[in-house]
Amino acid sequence: MQRRVLATSPGKLILMGEHAAVYGRPALVAAVAPRTRIEVTGNSEGIFVDLPDLDRELWTGWTELRQEAIDSRTRWQAYSESPTAESFQTLRDPDPAHLVTLALGELAVEMGTDLPPIALRVKSDLPIGSGFGSSAAVGVGLVGGILCFLEGEVDRECVDRVVLEVERRQHGMPSGVDHRTVLHGGFLWAERSSAGELRTVPVGGGQVLGSRIQVLHTGQPLETTGDVVAAVRQRASEDPGGFERLLDRMESCVRDFRQWLESESGVVDGAISSIRECEACLEAMGVVPAPVREAIRDVEALGGAAKISGAGALSGDAAGCLLVCWPDTWDGRSLESLSAYNRQHVELGVPGLSCEVDG
Repeated sequence: MQRRVLATSPGKLILMGEHAAVYGRPALVAAVAPRTRIEVTGNSEGIFVDLPDLDRELWTGWTELRQEAIDSRTRWQAYSESPTAESFQTLRDPDPAHLVTLALGELAVEMGTDLPPIALRVKSDLPIGSGFGSSAAVGVGLVGGILCFLEGEVDRECVDRVVLEVERRQHGMPSGVDHRTVLHGGFLWAERSSAGELRTVPVGGGQVLGSRIQVLHTGQPLETTGDVVAAVRQRASEDPGGFERLLDRMESCVRDFRQWLESESGVVDGAISSIRECEACLEAMGVVPAPVREAIRDVEALGGAAKISGAGALSGDAAGCLLVCWPDTWDGRSLESLSAYNRQHVELGVPGLSCEVDG
């Protein structure tokens, strides 16, 4: 029987602290289902990648993949020395299949030796580019699944290192929160130490959210996550003092939300207050387009709160994922302003990377 590994990885939703996490401030994050599925088997004719979501098939080799990763690292190094919105455009390949080849190439660089030929099938139910951590889920699933296929187990520290490099090529200067959440799962508090190390710790009380939070998809943003992060960085550089005060506000509401979450009180007023304040900060950063802001105001008029989850958008009608929290007095009426948004049936706080081995 041919050896086969099935790796599955969740998506992620940032409950609180997006963008601020890039600057070392804390964030609350949840791993979410649906999951991405990566099937790894042996092969005799090189590396074959089946991408049914893109209706694509790829044939390649480790030498080409390794060189692609090295070239991408060189471009990223130049970008990191001057991380502007303009310089980001030289970094990221717009081809969605590039994420897969980049992850394979970064793994080849990490391993430092020739790897055997393999066949891969990549399938995901996560919306792309909308705040659900789709790139992190693919990266973690690919690297973890291949390591399990090659070595019989998953070196999670290796996965963490490799996928951080992949995320840098995708998003420029990511916080690392996305792939860390996908890797470990559950509800996580993410915060950097004084030395700059990203630390994640499990957070309790997440079961309260299941009955309190609706997840809507407003549509795929016009800009990539990296574009939005770069634009926010540019704005921060134009008013450093004002931006720091904005980060202070966001950190305060993130900590308040964690306190509410862990209290498991079920009283939703505290959560609504924190969500509104966090959304106000994101709007001040310029990452919530006008049509989405208008829908959020309608929710607030009924006593609820809503906020984008993820990078958001700089223009257009969509901003990816939207979290909506209703008050106890809500009568279940649907808002016309939300009717165009797709309700996402997600499960919060699910397990992280999982690998099953057959044969």
